[in-house]
Amino acid sequence: MKETLIIKSLFIFISLWSLGIVLLWFRPRIELFWKIIATLILGFYVWFFLDEIIKGFDTFSADWYVSSVHFLKELITLVFVNMFFFWPLCLVLIFYKADDMGAEKLLKFLCIFTLVLWVIFVIYFFYNAGIDRFLFENLRKMIPNAK
Repeated sequence: MKETLIIKSLFIFISLWSLGIVLLWFRPRIELFWKIIATLILGFYVWFFLDEIIKGFDTFSADWYVSSVHFLKELITLVFVNMFFFWPLCLVLIFYKADDMGAEKLLKFLCIFTLVLWVIFVIYFFYNAGIDRFLFENLRKMIPNAK
């Protein structure tokens, strides 16, 4: 990747986070204090990454389709890389989980999810040129208003 991971899609990540904050404010039975703290944390991130968010907005405004495809590719990459964090954390949770059935379901989900990610990774590794051509050219022609 030419740029640091996430920076190209920071505008979309922040937009989704902002939507989540708006939904949080409509959620009853959560203390006002925690809603304000969550909003201030989002505000800090917006302030800290303001230049990248503005660049991302300009890029998204110029060509929303390419930005969306890059976002999805980065999201899959982030999930794949974060499995190094999720696996140990989930194994500790499985060990301490009081419900045996819940622990087994979590382990099954994690195993299947990891296998699916590896299948996606292997397919993309071997066929990345064809997949990129499909995403950036062929699929683009099928979607209305994707310039």
